[in-house]
Amino acid sequence: MVKKCICGTCIVLNDQRVLLLWHKKLNAWLPPGGHTEQNETPQETAIRETLEETGFHVRILNPGSSELITDSNTKEMPKPLAIMYEGVRYEIGEHEHFDMVYLAELDGNENSSVEDHEKTELRWFGEEDISSLDTFDNVKEVLQRAFEVAKASK
Repeated sequence: MVKKCICGTCIVLNDQRVLLLWHKKLNAWLPPGGHTEQNETPQETAIRETLEETGFHVRILNPGSSELITDSNTKEMPKPLAIMYEGVRYEIGEHEHFDMVYLAELDGNENSSVEDHEKTELRWFGEEDISSLDTFDNVKEVLQRAFEVAKASK
């Protein structure tokens, strides 16, 4: 039986650049993210994983909020930029990701300089770099969408 995982991912934009990390198991540039833990929402996962993998505190953006009327027991959560189904193949086996991909920005006065963190190579990329990245086509498409949404919201 194939393992199914809910995931949270952050596409972190800063000064018209996106933060990506080199994923050693998949040999690709990817945005930070990972599996949800018990009692954690995908949004909380995306924020936690970004901090763990990059050292950056981020804030999730809510492009296209519908501003629904809420009450004391209900509130609208930030919408993911995308919800992706991904078949992932590792040496230890195959599993499925149901990945909530959020648009995010650095939180507060974060310095945007990157240092390798958690034994991971980090780098900021401009929109012009996306087409030539060593990554999956679906990642390129979501990154391009993130840049488009960011431009439209300014």
